[in-house]
Amino acid sequence: MTLFQEFIKFSLGKGEALSHKLTEQDWLSLYAEAQRQSLFGVFMDGVERAVALGEPKPQRLMQWIAKVMALEQRNKLLDEKAAELTRIFADDGFKSCILKGQGVAKLYPRPYRRQCGDIDIWVEGGREKILAYLKGKYKIGSPVIHHVDVDVWDGVPVEVHFIPSFAYSPFRYRKFKRFFSVQAQSQFDNYSKEYGFATPTIEFNVIYSLMHIFHHVLHEGIGLRQLLDYYYILKTYKGNKEVIMKILASLGLDRFAVAVMYVEKTFFDLESEYLLCSADASLGSFLLDEIKRSGNFGKYDERYKNVNRKNGWSVYLHNVRRNMLFLKFCPSEVIWSPIWKPCHFVWRKIKGYM
Repeated sequence: MTLFQEFIKFSLGKGEALSHKLTEQDWLSLYAEAQRQSLFGVFMDGVERAVALGEPKPQRLMQWIAKVMALEQRNKLLDEKAAELTRIFADDGFKSCILKGQGVAKLYPRPYRRQCGDIDIWVEGGREKILAYLKGKYKIGSPVIHHVDVDVWDGVPVEVHFIPSFAYSPFRYRKFKRFFSVQAQSQFDNYSKEYGFATPTIEFNVIYSLMHIFHHVLHEGIGLRQLLDYYYILKTYKGNKEVIMKILASLGLDRFAVAVMYVEKTFFDLESEYLLCSADASLGSFLLDEIKRSGNFGKYDERYKNVNRKNGWSVYLHNVRRNMLFLKFCPSEVIWSPIWKPCHFVWRKIKGYM
């Protein structure tokens, strides 16, 4: 077990002590990896535990504390803006639900220490109706099939989702849309007076978050932050696991699920009682290696170093080659991805979205 893996578990409150006294080089290594994986806030829990147990304070402790304090303030701001955005949509007749970040953070023991990003909000009404409304009120970006960037406030990125996610395979995409259609009302109605916005039910999140993780694995890479989100989702879910696995199988995500269970069990030491199914060591080891190599959203993937990210064709060819690695998870998604991307480009052109 690496020091990084041990420290993640320690930060989650597992283990009475670390296996050895930390050197300054150890602290520097942990600091760098926390940055790669967007886990500064969670690691701060481990830093506090370690120092309380007599470990030497890292030289960058004040820098670390400053980053975490800024993170906590940012989370509070995003919560306020999520509530405000919910009120704006509600006043104009749209139900909504805050997806991912600010909703999942509520499952953490210290929600404000989860690394935050933008505000993702799922809005009821369908793509064309929502776009017509947004265009009359805000500056928007170029829409894609499932969401559009909206400039509501300076410094607070907002993504308005027409549907929570999508699939490259048209057959699987229809299944995704059917699932979201059935689930939509329950999510919009799951409003919290405490937060001032609706968040997904845990039953929805245990499916949707796995969709989201898999999409990012194919699209650009995924980091441990999203897997830690799923750790807390699994810890919270108390329902029928067999039903969940049947749904995941119908959506083509069952093989990916067994790989994720391996990561949750091996890397985060998630207790077996919370796993949805048995873990697959072969698939899981492969996924874990990809996570370690990619960092948060693939930003640290060395395989990208010779790719011109400003050149769409270069990125497309790289992603097509890279996606072939994931045939073992869901062959149809990988096979459809090189077809879907140019079709999506043409569709956006025809719709006037570019």
